[in-house]
Amino acid sequence: MNVAVSPTPRQMDVLRFIAGYLEASGGVAPKYRQIGEACGIAGMGQVSRMLGALEERGCIRRLPGRHQAIEVLASVSIPRGPAGEPLYFVPLGTSAGEAS
Repeated sequence: MNVAVSPTPRQMDVLRFIAGYLEASGGVAPKYRQIGEACGIAGMGQVSRMLGALEERGCIRRLPGRHQAIEVLASVSIPRGPAGEPLYFVPLGTSAGEAS
């Protein structure tokens, strides 16, 4: 039996990013690379372990049989910009170092 445990601050950052990305992209989950870049996690193995820890804590569920499909199960407060857009969302095709 899994016991839900509160996520660590770093796990909360990842959870907020995923929730904001899902909302802004119409339900499409971010790729591991995007999660790593946005949250400062080096390596896809570390991203996978972070998602595994979030899944063990009952915060997310990775959907079997669907590549990169993630469902957020925990209630997450997403920081928002002036127009109401999720601040943890990084649009596809941009990187953190690019100017808009």
